[in-house]
Amino acid sequence: MKKVYTIIFLCLFFVSAPLLSQGLGELKKAIEQALAEEGLTGAVWSLVDADGKIQVDATGIFNKETKQLLKPTNRIHIGSITKTVLAVGILRLATEGKLNLDDPVAKYVPKLPFNNEWQNTSPITIRHLLDHTSGLSDLRLWHFFSENGHPDSPLETAFTKNLKVLTCYTKPGEQFSYSNMGYSLLGMIVESVTKERYETYLDKNLLMPLGMKQSTFQFVTQVGQDADPNLAYGHLDSGEPFAALPIALRPAGQFTTTAYDMAIFARFLMGDGKIDGQEFINLNYISQMGIPQNTLAKQKGLEMGYGLGAIKRDKHGYVGLYHSGNVVGYKAMLYWFPDSKKALFISINMDSETADYEKLNAILLKHLKLVGSNSVKAGYSPKNHAKWKGYYLPVLPKVASLAYFDMLSGFTKTKTTVDGISLKPFQKKETILHPVSDSIFITDMKTRPSHAFYTEPNGKIFMTDGYSTRKKTSGYLLLAHWPSFLLGCLGLLYLLLNGLVRTVAQRKKYFKDPTFTSFVAILLLLIPIPLFLTQPFVAIGDKTPASILLFIFTCFLPLGLLYSLRKHFTEGFATVKGKIESIAIVFSLQWILVLIFWGLIPFRIWM
Repeated sequence: MKKVYTIIFLCLFFVSAPLLSQGLGELKKAIEQALAEEGLTGAVWSLVDADGKIQVDATGIFNKETKQLLKPTNRIHIGSITKTVLAVGILRLATEGKLNLDDPVAKYVPKLPFNNEWQNTSPITIRHLLDHTSGLSDLRLWHFFSENGHPDSPLETAFTKNLKVLTCYTKPGEQFSYSNMGYSLLGMIVESVTKERYETYLDKNLLMPLGMKQSTFQFVTQVGQDADPNLAYGHLDSGEPFAALPIALRPAGQFTTTAYDMAIFARFLMGDGKIDGQEFINLNYISQMGIPQNTLAKQKGLEMGYGLGAIKRDKHGYVGLYHSGNVVGYKAMLYWFPDSKKALFISINMDSETADYEKLNAILLKHLKLVGSNSVKAGYSPKNHAKWKGYYLPVLPKVASLAYFDMLSGFTKTKTTVDGISLKPFQKKETILHPVSDSIFITDMKTRPSHAFYTEPNGKIFMTDGYSTRKKTSGYLLLAHWPSFLLGCLGLLYLLLNGLVRTVAQRKKYFKDPTFTSFVAILLLLIPIPLFLTQPFVAIGDKTPASILLFIFTCFLPLGLLYSLRKHFTEGFATVKGKIESIAIVFSLQWILVLIFWGLIPFRIWM
């Protein structure tokens, strides 16, 4: 009988192997075609089937300069997917009873002074950090774009450099707002509990038990003392190879791994939380991943959201758990489906602003042969949804210091239509929201409700999709800010061009003109530009000659404008040109005052 079974097995193997190879070959061709269409360098990926079998492959370029090819075994960076791995490390500590997810964060980092006006009733908890509901903003430019980072710098330096980053903008627990700073605080909590560097502890007590032998939280790059020749180069939008640099918020995005290790990780997340029959992560914690807890969006009827390091996502007709990752030079995505026990991972070693990475995700999802989710049907006839139309702004901007520009370009306009509500983000495609109830809507290509509107007791109206919350604002406010912005730019441009012409035409005589001071103040702003263009773009958050000069010259700008306006008033408006110049100064000054109000003048990039 053993011989019979062996013969049957061999026959099945030789019959199915070519078909399997053909399927994988077609997948690789599809990915290669997508990479070529999007102008990307290369990718490594892995798939987990329902039986737990792992398939790994790669295609494209390891380093565009050397033309070395990518291999399935090459190590890569995964950016923010690091958060999912770190979250599981926190869940391991909770399973061991070393911390409680509902503990206040201040218990573990008592020296950090959080500015939380809801502290007495709603302190920031570990769960809030895991769910991105702490109310903290995302990051500052220098947190990720700096050449001064060091892989061994204390984690608290990301906060103590500017304590304003510890401000809570919304009540903890109520609203999702993605925060890299929040996950860096989780790294500090690991260190507080274990009395070890979080990288060392998690490598030993999380990654090794999981079998992720080619992965590490430690800093790994392509050159220098921390170099690994097996680490694929990341590539910039221009195609230039980029060697990884240490970042201040490293618990939020510093992780080196392989496609195979990420498949092992995904397979564990779809299991029972045990390793060799022993509980490693409490299954209750794993089942809560991707499920938002008590957020306003959840209360209003949206099930999609973020929970314990994972996002519950409704995309391409499938509902699953996922996390994306983006770090300079890389774009990655991890997707797992606990019900079908299938998963996929892909990392592209090029960070492009224009490429459609979803095309690659869709190819892999199709190859997994998932069963589509049953869709919630729209068609409800609401009694009144006219109150939801208007303009909406993000409640919490991604970078708090640049909130003004979020206000200018981050607004969304809604209006009622025959089909429901038209949602039109600024400079993006229109989306139609179909009503499921008076306040809950679903978009095309979704299987679950995607948007909810609600009114707070104070009468303020909000819109949420579970991943961001927007507050209804007056259209007149935007109508006021955009003319202010445009008139300010026109005023500055006129004074600059007028000054250049008059300097050439009048030479020394122009030095005594009232507008000369304004012209010089504006001209000085141009000096840092070539310095910014010649410095590495990753130094944008550093205190460099370019950023220091920009700070100084933005201090001079309002003073120069005010001095010119004063001289015009004292000398009178003898000519039409003098009146026009005065109007240009007033246009410029009104916008400068707005920028001062928003904290953008003086402009300090490094803060």
